[in-house]
Amino acid sequence: GTLTARFSWGTQGIWPPCSDGSDINTVDRSNSKKLVATGDDFSKVKIFDYPVGQKNQICNAYKGHSSHVTGVKWSLDDKLLISTGGL
Repeated sequence: GTLTARFSWGTQGIWPPCSDGSDINTVDRSNSKKLVATGDDFSKVKIFDYPVGQKNQICNAYKGHSSHVTGVKWSLDDKLLISTGGL
């Protein structure tokens, strides 16, 4: 199954520097368990290799919302990532 917990061993590196613990709103691990996507308060969707065990781990960051990203979800075949939020 998918991982949707923001606080876990496999997601400890998703937090940006100086984060107060509320900056990341949503997390979803791909069905292949190779990637994890996050949505944050800075209008960004980020994709990391899973697990994200180190601080400042390299990721791909995308800005497609005008404000907070409230949801991310991988499609069953992991070819699409759907995000919600923003204005």
